Parts: sequence; C-alpha cells; structure tokens
Amino acid sequence: MASPHNGPAFIPNLNENENIFPEKDGVGQKFDWRFNMAGVDLRGKGEVTEYIPPTKVVIASHGDADSTWTYALEEADGGTKVSVEIDYELAETALQRIANKAIISKIAQKTTEQMLDNLKIILES
Repeated sequence: MASPHNGPAFIPNLNENENIFPEKDGVGQKFDWRFNMAGVDLRGKGEVTEYIPPTKVVIASHGDADSTWTYALEEADGGTKVSVEIDYELAETALQRIANKAIISKIAQKTTEQMLDNLKIILES
C-alpha cells in the first residue's frame, strides 16, 4: 500500500514516483516524485524511513515540499483501519508560485480525503 510503487495509483495529483531503488520495499528505499498542487508542478526525492509490515510505513520527502507521510494500519471491527498523518512544508519558491496558503491547506485536506477514499476502493475490490 504505502510503497512508492503504488502511490500514484491512489494519491491524487501524484503524477509519478520514479527511479525507485532498491526495488524491494523497506527502510532506505529511495525515489523521485512529481506532484501537482493547484496547477504547480512540485518535485523532490523521497525515502522510506520506517517500515514495519503490516502496521506502519513512514516516508520522508525533500524538495519543493518537505514532508513526512506516516501510514498506520490496525485491526478494527473485523477489518483494517488505515490512518495517515502528513506533515508538510512547502519551499518558499513553491509558495510563491501557488501564492495562497489558505487554498493550499484546503487542497491538501481534500487530497488526503480523496487518497483515503481511493485506497478504500482499491483494497475492498
């Protein structure tokens, strides 16, 4: 699920993760990413910093946006509860291109909600 290979399938506006190395998921796996926010193309590099299957994955990224994505999975009511926490800070140059911080926050929230909806559809299919 939280593998860099799978991200573009369920994360809205994540155009690509490429140059993923090594191929096997785990701590130290690195990749280049490209994400579109409010029509602005953002780029950077990501790395899996914590990998505890099947309960937790943490991915840190740096570039036009510095972020930490923490995915947690736990059993709940006969199924699996997935939660995600995303801490991010856009680089000043990216902010200048997007301009409105309030809009960025709303877009980020909607993107996270859509990501979880997409993930649910994929996992329940």
